[in-house]
Amino acid sequence: MKERVFQTVLGNIDESSLGHCQPHEHIYIVGTTDQEICPLICMNNLPLSAKELTYYHEKGGGTVVDANPLATGRDALALQDISRLSGVNIIATTGYHIPKFYRADHWIWTTPEEELTELFASEITEGMFMEGFYVKPTVRTDVKAGLIKAMITSEGLENAHTVRCLTAAGKAARQTGASIMVHTEGVDELKMIDLLAGKIGLDPSKILVCHVDRQVEDLERHEQIAAQGVFMEYDTITLFQFHNNADELKMLRHMADKGYLDQILISTDPETDRMKAYGSKVGIDYILEHFIPLMRLCGFSAEEIEKITRKNPAAALCVG
Repeated sequence: MKERVFQTVLGNIDESSLGHCQPHEHIYIVGTTDQEICPLICMNNLPLSAKELTYYHEKGGGTVVDANPLATGRDALALQDISRLSGVNIIATTGYHIPKFYRADHWIWTTPEEELTELFASEITEGMFMEGFYVKPTVRTDVKAGLIKAMITSEGLENAHTVRCLTAAGKAARQTGASIMVHTEGVDELKMIDLLAGKIGLDPSKILVCHVDRQVEDLERHEQIAAQGVFMEYDTITLFQFHNNADELKMLRHMADKGYLDQILISTDPETDRMKAYGSKVGIDYILEHFIPLMRLCGFSAEEIEKITRKNPAAALCVG
């Protein structure tokens, strides 16, 4: 079997260096207009962000994905510093995000599909840009992204801008061998998967469907999505307005028992109100410190936990 490679902000690593991995976190965001109205995403203190990942590392964390893509407050060089200071591997993302991160006239909404595809792909193969919020980026670093971020809002594929950007992100994933994570907001995920896998030809195993645990009542819907062969990202652990731990654990057990253990990923997708270093009682290390012990109490075996937290991320996040 071909050796798996993972592109981190400090360079490529192999699977033995990945360790416990949480594939949807936010580490450091600076310079987006959404921070003017949303203090919860003002995670713009580099020492505190490094401290947050240090807590994670001390509990046994090895790798995280920083899920803020191009032109949404991502800082490639800061992520390098945070990785060095904390000892945690950081996989950065290219791509695009939800509308609130951009001005209404932002270039991301008007750039032709082919140009976006080339831009996203180049951040995987050449290096990430250091700007892009106000104008198209021109200053490139040698720090490579290792994953592509995309989104569909409640409008689904009825929005032409979303279709163009999602198509560009999907084509960049196919060209580079990187995976694509797709932010979803209660829309028809099956149509999104059909566009990426059916029309673009992306292997379903290269698609990570984010936020599927924002609803925990309709488990049949989870099964329908997982049946497409995609990774199911249960990434709202600690986001208790959506569910409690008991419901999350029940859902994970259900999906594992239905045969989808190999497709489960878990993460916290935090804002500053769920980061210890920024003053919260829960942090990115919550899964290691609290949630995994609960999994054991609920009957998850050591092998199942290793599959969810180590082997599945390794399969989902490799490039190539």
